[in-house]
Amino acid sequence: MTKFLSSLGLILSLTATVSAQFQETPSIRDYDPAIEEVYAVKPWLETGVGVAGLGLTVLAFQKINDKDKVELEGLNRADIPSYDRWALPKDGSKASAAADASDYVFNSSIVLPFTLFLDKEIRKDWGKITAMYVEAQAVNGLMYAVSPIGPSFIDRTRPIAYYDDLDRTTRRDGGNQNSFFSGHVSTTAVGTFFFAKVLSDYHPEWSGKQRAMAFTAASLPPLYVAVQRVRALKHFPTDTAVGLGVGAAIGVLTPHIHKRWQRNHRSSLTIGGSFGGGAAGAGFSLVF
Repeated sequence: MTKFLSSLGLILSLTATVSAQFQETPSIRDYDPAIEEVYAVKPWLETGVGVAGLGLTVLAFQKINDKDKVELEGLNRADIPSYDRWALPKDGSKASAAADASDYVFNSSIVLPFTLFLDKEIRKDWGKITAMYVEAQAVNGLMYAVSPIGPSFIDRTRPIAYYDDLDRTTRRDGGNQNSFFSGHVSTTAVGTFFFAKVLSDYHPEWSGKQRAMAFTAASLPPLYVAVQRVRALKHFPTDTAVGLGVGAAIGVLTPHIHKRWQRNHRSSLTIGGSFGGGAAGAGFSLVF
């Protein structure tokens, strides 16, 4: 329990950085996406690193899903913390329908960032945006599959194991030791918050209120998935809260770091010429 609570505190503190998006200094939004690079990205290199990270995640999933079967005899709902127990449904009859509902939004959120390319200003940078998104989902996958705050290190029994009215074989499955944290919610949040962050970065003229509205909208799909994953008996509320925090932080910080690097290392070259009084002149200025 101590390990679980310390991990929860760590992630919740990290997600506080997301609020900084609404506090950006004017200088970091002082640019024109039509003529300036928004992000510093090496598409081929970062896409390759991202794909490698996703591959490692897939391999790690084999270990995660091959855990020892759950010992049902030692389970007692009274042992579930009250802040998690209150949200569990009385029976598991609607678990399957809830799981299907969560999958629909989960799958939609994964492809959502690609709709950014409908905007012509963003479409010209499709290679960089794609590389960053692959990178973001890779980091999310590694956080879930191999980091100390994921199920590779933390065993937490899913709610479904506590329901005596459900199939015993299903309840004992080793994968039911992977409740903490919710990968569905974190992956959904990466997609929606990445979408909102990139859209905001290509519209530096937006006010703080407009950006706040964009990120509020980005929180709705992962919140919906969180509710459905609890109803599906896959996770407790705290599992989904941490998943949302992890995904939101990664979805925002991945493009933000690339943007910071571009803003801090940007340069511009201006070349000009003039002719007058029978003489010609030329000059240039280089600004770092």
